[in-house]
Amino acid sequence: MDNPLPYKKQQDCIFQGITRIGSIDPQELTPEWMLIQNNMAMVFCLNAWMFNRGLK
Repeated sequence: MDNPLPYKKQQDCIFQGITRIGSIDPQELTPEWMLIQNNMAMVFCLNAWMFNRGLK
């Protein structure tokens, strides 16, 4: 990516995605959407960890 988003903007976008998927009835989520939600949650945590370690 040529111009990466600032850390806060990244976290806001990821969190918005997680909450939008989380607002769907869990019984209506396909396995693919559940995997996307889990991956986004992991990315959110990884970004926070990198930021706290001073890598971002």
